[in-house]
Parts: sequence; structure tokens; C-alpha cells
Amino acid sequence: MKFMKKSFEGMEPYFSKNITEGVILNANESPYNVPDKIKEEFEIRIKDVNYNRYPDMAAVDLCKAIANKFNVKENNVTVGVGSDELIETTFRATLEPNDILLSFSPSFSMYQVFAELSLAKFIPVDFKNNLFDVDLMIELINKYNPKLVLICTPNNPNGAFLEEKEIRRIAESSKGLVLLDLAYIDFAKCDYTYLGMEYDNIIAFRTFSKAMSLPSIRVGYAISNEDNINMINAIKPPYSVTSLSLIMAEIAIKNYDLYKDNISKIKAERERLIKEFKALGYNPLPSEANFIYLNIDKELDDLLIKNKIYIRKFKTGPARITVGSALENDELLRVVKLYEKSRNWKKY
Repeated sequence: MKFMKKSFEGMEPYFSKNITEGVILNANESPYNVPDKIKEEFEIRIKDVNYNRYPDMAAVDLCKAIANKFNVKENNVTVGVGSDELIETTFRATLEPNDILLSFSPSFSMYQVFAELSLAKFIPVDFKNNLFDVDLMIELINKYNPKLVLICTPNNPNGAFLEEKEIRRIAESSKGLVLLDLAYIDFAKCDYTYLGMEYDNIIAFRTFSKAMSLPSIRVGYAISNEDNINMINAIKPPYSVTSLSLIMAEIAIKNYDLYKDNISKIKAERERLIKEFKALGYNPLPSEANFIYLNIDKELDDLLIKNKIYIRKFKTGPARITVGSALENDELLRVVKLYEKSRNWKKY
């Protein structure tokens, strides 16, 4: 990268291969398409779109719909191109060069990239036995007085879930902002988006990409007090969310109940996969997200690819497997069982 500045020379592009056929379990997408009622209403609404005009920069109708769902005011909501745009915008709004950000690790790799783009110092707080080490986090908060603390819960990639009382402990220990990335919260045992309103130093970020089956429209939103929302809006790029995306997201959030059955199916399939993998001798971690996390060897990954089953295999060894439909999970388990049978046969 000839023209990249030296401090960024070690960065690599974030990449996820676009796969269009086979069993796609690599990107934490929903296996279910958008409910028909939502698609039908969208097709009606877009007939009136003025394509020669910019989208509503304030996203008034969508913010109103989100506010109604979460029983907050419209000025407590802002939207962006995925929750990651809003998180990055918050980094840029708050972090001065050499400011400190604490984040549980491993987690979404772009957090560190966003911090480095802001010339801030990213300090990872390692999980302890794949659990959030809250005591260590608070110890480091007291030591470094970070400008930002970032918590992804349920966490990507290990599916760990941080209890509400622990989030409160962290928020009450921090003088800086606490960012809650709740991309997978719909699959968890409880939702605490409302914490973004209870504490003046918490911003809750959510997305339409996971449970709501809409990664294609790239819409996320943040909920917090008016001052924090104004801060994000002050430097957020104008007109970033398209008119079509605003319409689809508005329809979807107004019809959230249509997703509940599919969310329940995904949670049930998640528990089935965990049980089945344990029976085969694997050790998947407990998960409150729409994926499971476990160690598999390269030979099994190669066999899955050969059978057009695609998961996320990390360079360090573990794999993250998105929960698919019942039929997709059946195919995954069929190949894994064949692999285990073959491996056991070779022992004799």
C-alpha cells in the first residue's frame, strides 16, 4: 500500500468473502429472509420515492419508529450505516491523540482499527476462561481513566453475555463513556438497551443486520441521552443512510413482532447445535448470540468447504459457526459426523 501513512502500515483490509450458494454459516446472518408482509409494504412505499432528492438526513420517521419501540424520545435516537458507523463516529467525536480506550478482547476487530484511526491507545482486557473479567476491567479503569470503555454483549466471537449488574458496575466505575454494542442482544436472555437512558455515560448501539434479517440495507442506531446523540450527529457524515434503507428499516421496526418466531427458532437451534457438538466430543462455549464458538481442526474445515458449508475459521484455531435453519444445521452436523466416523475408523 504505497501511499498509506507509516503508522497504519500493518493494517489489513477487513474482508468477508461474498458467498451466494451452499450452507452459509460464516457471517452471523439470519437464515431467514425478511417477512413477506414487510417486503410487500416496502414495495408499495418505494413507488413514491423521489430518487432525485437526498434522503432525510435526520431520519425523522425512522427515529420516531425506533423511539416508539423503546419508549424514548426521538431526540434520544440517531441512525447510521450500520452500528459500526455510529461507533466509529463516537470514537472520532471523543478520542484525542493518545487517549485510552479499553475493550474486552477478543471482540470485533474493527474496534482497534477505529481507535488507531483516532490516534488513540487501544488496551484489550482479556476474557478469563471465556468470561468477561469485570474485576480486571474496573481495575484498569481505575488505573488508566479511559475516555471510552467498549463492551460487546453478547460478544463476538465467543458468544459471552455480560449481566446487567456487571454493566452497571463498569458504568459507575468509569468517568468516561461506556459503549454497549448490542448487535446480538435479540438472541440473549434479556435486553438492556434502556441502560443507554439510565446513565449519562452509556450509549447503546443496535443494528438491523442480525435478528431483523437486513444486513443488505446497512442500518444501525444508537440510543442515549440527548447530549450524547447530539455529539454523534454533530460529526456524522450527512445523508449516509439511503432513502430506501430508511423506509425498509422503518417498516421492519414497526413490525418487530413478525421476527419473534424466527428468533425463537434460532435460539432453539443454537442449543441443539451446542448439545450435538458436545455429544461428538467437542466443547462449544455457552452462547447468547446467533452463533457458537468452538475449536475444530483444519481437516474438518476443509471437508466442510468441500461440501459447500462455510463457517468462520480463525487463524488462531477456533471457529465461529452461525446458527442456520434446521435443514442447514442438519447438513452441517451430517458432515461433522461423517468426519468423526472417518477419524475414529482410522484409529483402528
